[in-house]
Amino acid sequence: MLIDILLMLLIISIVLFSWTWIGYPIFLLIASLLFKKRHLIDDNHMPKVTMMIMSYNEAKVIEKKIKNSLEIDYPKNNLEIFVVDSASNDGTQDIVNKYSERVRLIEQGERKGKASAINYGKKYASGDIIIITDSNAMMNKDAVKKIARHFSDKKVGGVCGRFEARDIRDTSVGAGGSIYWKIEKFLRQNESIIDSSIHMSGEITAFRKHVVKKVDESSLSEDFDMAIRIRKAGFRIIYEPEAVAFEPAPENVKDLSIQKRRITIGTWQGIAKHKNVLFNPRYGWYGTVILPSHKLFQILTPFILILVFFLSAVLWLLTKDVVILGFLMLQGIAYFLTLISFIPLRIIEKCPLFVFIKYFMATNWILLLGFFDFIRKRRIVTWKKIESSRNF
Repeated sequence: MLIDILLMLLIISIVLFSWTWIGYPIFLLIASLLFKKRHLIDDNHMPKVTMMIMSYNEAKVIEKKIKNSLEIDYPKNNLEIFVVDSASNDGTQDIVNKYSERVRLIEQGERKGKASAINYGKKYASGDIIIITDSNAMMNKDAVKKIARHFSDKKVGGVCGRFEARDIRDTSVGAGGSIYWKIEKFLRQNESIIDSSIHMSGEITAFRKHVVKKVDESSLSEDFDMAIRIRKAGFRIIYEPEAVAFEPAPENVKDLSIQKRRITIGTWQGIAKHKNVLFNPRYGWYGTVILPSHKLFQILTPFILILVFFLSAVLWLLTKDVVILGFLMLQGIAYFLTLISFIPLRIIEKCPLFVFIKYFMATNWILLLGFFDFIRKRRIVTWKKIESSRNF
C-alpha cells in the first residue's frame, strides 16, 4: 500500500513537471491555432499617452533613456513624458531638468518603491494610456505606436511589450537570461492569442488609466498584480512583440538572485492575493490554464524536483526496482552536469547545454530562497538595483 501511494505521488510529480515545461508550450501552440480570440487593431489609433520613466539614483543611464524616449516616433502633442523620481541624491534630477522642455520631472519626496511611484506619477498624467518603463530599458522607435494601436479595442485593458535581456558582456548567466526571455516571448504571445498574456513586463507596461485606478503599493511585482486585476475586471492583456524594451542581462548569479528573489516574492504575493482566479473558468483560459501553468507550477518546480528525487530514492530502497534505479541515476547525472555548468571555464560557459542547465538550476534555487523570503515576510518594496544591468 505504501509503495503504491509513493509511486502515485512520483507519477503525479513527473506529470506536473512535464506539463509545465513541455506540455504547456505544446498546448499553447495547438490552442493558438484552434482557439484564436478575435482582436481589433487600428494602426491609426493614437490616443494621448503618458510615458512614465521610473527612477532612483539613475544618473548613470537616465540621459541615455531620455534621449531614447525623445526619439520615439509618436505625435508629440499626444505623448507626455515623465521621469518619476523617488528622492534621488546622485544628480539624476539635475540631468532630467536639462530636458525640461520635453520631459517633465515628477519629484516624489520619499523613496517608497516602484508601485508607490507609479501611483504618485499617475496623479499628474493627462494621458488615457499609461506606459511604465524603467530608466535602463531602451525602447525601439515604434514601440508606443505598436502598443497604442491595441487600445482601439475596448476589450483591451493592458498591453505587454517584448522585453529583451541582452547578453552584452558575453556571460553564461546573461546568455541564459536571453534564452529565458525567448521562451517567455513564445509563451506570452500564444497566451495573448487565446486569452491574455500572463502579465506585463515592468520594463514596458501599458494600461488604461481608468482600469488601473491605483497600484497595490505593498506588491513587489506590481506588473503581475496589475495584469491579474485587469483580467479580473474583464479586460484582456495583449502581447506586442514589435514593441521592444531591452536592457543588459544580469552578469552573474548574485545579480540574478537579487532580481529573481524579488520577483518570486511578488509572484507568491499575487497568487495568494488572487487565488480565486486559479482554475476559475470565469476567467477563461487565463484562469483555468495560463495562470496555473505559467506561474503557480513554475514557482513550484524546485519543490517538485526535490520531491521527485526523494520519492525515487525511497521507492528504490523499498523495491530495488531497476527502472526506479535507472531513473534515479538519470537525475544524478543531471545534478552532476549542474555542478559542471558552474565551473568557470570558457568551453563550459559557451556550451548551450551547460548555459541552459546553469540558468535553469540557478533560477530554481533562487525560487526556493524567494519562497522562504515570502513566508518570513521579507518584503522590502524599495527595490535594490542591479548595477550590471546598467552596463551598456
